[in-house]
Amino acid sequence: MFLPAADHTLAIEPGDDMPEQDISGRIRTMNKASLCLLALGLVVFGTPVAQAAGVTVSYNVDIGPMTVTVVKVAIDVSGEQAHAKARIKTVGMSRVFSEFGATAEAETRLGQSAPAPVSYKISRDQSDMRKVTTLSWAGGAVSYDPPIKNAERKARLDEALAGDVVDPVTAVLRMGMVATNPCPSAQKVFDGREVFELTLTDKGMGKADGDSAWHGKVQRCSVRWEPIAGRSKDKGVPGDSYDVSFAPVADLGDGRQLWLPVDMSGSLKGLGFRGYLTKVSNKPDNVAD
Repeated sequence: MFLPAADHTLAIEPGDDMPEQDISGRIRTMNKASLCLLALGLVVFGTPVAQAAGVTVSYNVDIGPMTVTVVKVAIDVSGEQAHAKARIKTVGMSRVFSEFGATAEAETRLGQSAPAPVSYKISRDQSDMRKVTTLSWAGGAVSYDPPIKNAERKARLDEALAGDVVDPVTAVLRMGMVATNPCPSAQKVFDGREVFELTLTDKGMGKADGDSAWHGKVQRCSVRWEPIAGRSKDKGVPGDSYDVSFAPVADLGDGRQLWLPVDMSGSLKGLGFRGYLTKVSNKPDNVAD
């Protein structure tokens, strides 16, 4: 979910110290960072919404001087339902090494209790291949498609799904409903492939700087991603921590505010990245634009 205030004219090119296959791996890692961004910032509401409201936000994700991924999210809230659509795609020179795109769509039920997941669907496009994952909740239990082929991994995943597990959108909704401050909070999240925990720690208030389109006050949080079950856990992938700044980007009326990430930075597998807000529109636009 993050875009820059100015065009980047520099690009990373293969050289003796950075072979082409290394760049390809780094771009794939950034695609994962963008999906993490999707999980962290679709929408945060402080109170249940009793009227229709919407917002569209855009972001860039950069490696050094190069923007490798753009993210656009549209959110529509009506009554006790929140509907979110998102799109991420590689751009510029990064497409030479890895053509990647993804779209996500989610429904979350709002009310007097904590937001509850209804459905979540994500389509990942890698070159000429598309993989679609769908999740649905009934009676508090989640079902997912496609099934996990590895029997041992599936058993560990299903065990981790016992109890209160939510999709990425509902996780962020719940973070926002803890209080007007998105952090501290913790949620166990399932995206159809992995079960992981997101833990947010309060790092105090501050002011946005750098390329973010938001220039006002921000709530700074440290976010810890920790795998619980799935491929990352099985391969021994360690957890990662990121710095994220949230801000009340939109006013929903009656004193309600919409908190969204406006800046995010950290490292994935030793690769530094930065994501930041570039545009806000107070209506749910078409994410395909």
